[in-house]
Amino acid sequence: YRRLDEKVEAILDANFHETGASNGHPLLMDLGAGRGEFAFFLQGRGRARVWNYLGLEPSGEQLKQGDIADFGLGFLQGMAEQVPTQDMIAQGVVVKEAIDHCYDPSKVFSEAKRLLKPGGVLVVTVTNDKSYFKRLFPFVNAAKKAKQTDHLFFFGPGELVKLAENAQFDRVSVETYNYLKLPRILEQAFSLFGPAFCRGLLNATDAIGKSLLPGLGGGIILKATKKF
Repeated sequence: YRRLDEKVEAILDANFHETGASNGHPLLMDLGAGRGEFAFFLQGRGRARVWNYLGLEPSGEQLKQGDIADFGLGFLQGMAEQVPTQDMIAQGVVVKEAIDHCYDPSKVFSEAKRLLKPGGVLVVTVTNDKSYFKRLFPFVNAAKKAKQTDHLFFFGPGELVKLAENAQFDRVSVETYNYLKLPRILEQAFSLFGPAFCRGLLNATDAIGKSLLPGLGGGIILKATKKF
C-alpha cells in the first residue's frame, strides 16, 4: 500500500505544482478515508506544511478508531455521493480503494467534479477486475467475488474511464500496476529479502507487464482533471 500511496502522492504533487496551488496550502479531500491511512502517510511525508487535508468517511465505527491521524482539517462523517461542503473548494480529490464500496459511483465522480477547483485533479484507485490473473482463473475470481459482500461493484480500466468522461472530466488517463502475482507462500518467502528487494522486483515486473499486458495489472490508478 505504501507504493500505491507514493504513486497517488506523486500525481497530486505534480498537479499542485503545475497549477501553482502548492503556494496556497491547497485542500485535498480524501473520500472514503477509512481509519486515516492515507492521512498518516501524508503526515509522515511532511505534507502538513504545504497541503490541507480533509477526510470523509461514512462509517461511524471507523471514525471512532483511536488511531486516526490529527492532520489538516481532520475528518467528517458523510457519503461520497453527497459531500456536505460547498462547491469548488478542493485542488485534489482522492477516492482510494473505495469506489467499489460506494452505492452510486457515477454520483461520486460528479461530486468530485463539483468539489474541485478548475484545474484540480481527481485520483481514483481500485482493484482491477480485468487483470490477467483474474482472466486466467475466472472460476476462482468468481468465487472470491461472491464472498466480497462489501464490494458493490467491480471495475476494469475502461469502466472507470467511462465514469470520468461521463462526469465531463478533462485529460482522463489510467494505468494499471501490481503485475506480480504469486502463491502466498512465495510472496512470504520473497519478503524475507527485505523491502528494497521487493520494491525493485515489483517495479521491474510492472515495467515488463505494462509493456506486454497493458491494462491487465492487478490495480488501477485513474487520473482526471477539471477544465480551467
